[in-house]
Amino acid sequence: MAKGSIFGTLSGKIGTVVVYERNGKQIVRSNPEQRDPKTPAQLAHRMKFSLVNKGLSPLNNVIKIGFKNSEKNYRKLVGEAYHNAIVGEYPSFSLDYSKIQVAEGDLQLPANIKMSDEEGSNIVSFNWDPEIAVPARKSRPDDHVNIVCLNSKYLAEVHTFNVARRSEGKTSFELPKGWEPKDLNFWVFITSYDLMDNSNSLYVSTHQN
Repeated sequence: MAKGSIFGTLSGKIGTVVVYERNGKQIVRSNPEQRDPKTPAQLAHRMKFSLVNKGLSPLNNVIKIGFKNSEKNYRKLVGEAYHNAIVGEYPSFSLDYSKIQVAEGDLQLPANIKMSDEEGSNIVSFNWDPEIAVPARKSRPDDHVNIVCLNSKYLAEVHTFNVARRSEGKTSFELPKGWEPKDLNFWVFITSYDLMDNSNSLYVSTHQN
């Protein structure tokens, strides 16, 4: 509220007008109320950003391991997912986990990686070609096979590092009870025998087409 009188200088706020004194002169300026217009574009941006942050947050520790020799980090991956992994139209956005990488590197991934699950069981199995397809720098039979599982319904992440060696060609492990295959997203990547290097990750899922 403005203060003063008709016999003196006014100062303060009258509606959207601000009155104050500067260098002995009375200044009157408009003071429009601050607004958050919430345009469709702004609302869409906020929803996308929230969706990506919420979806990738459970994978933060895995990403630190998977990108340890890369210039990429969690923030950069959030940016990539924002631009590349959001599907649908506002307000029905969803996150396409198949477009997200959890590891990056020069090691060679095994060929023919496949997964399977038995109905009524919470055990998942993975098979791959144990042979190194072509001579590759750093890749060895005793490289570690890493499998990451994310339940996109509960956003609970399970990771099992060093579940097998490349030369074994298969592995299996038990998931938490109540997890349904349609909600599960898996990534496979390789870590070198000395834990110094990784391969790129490969997304696999029981509900891929």
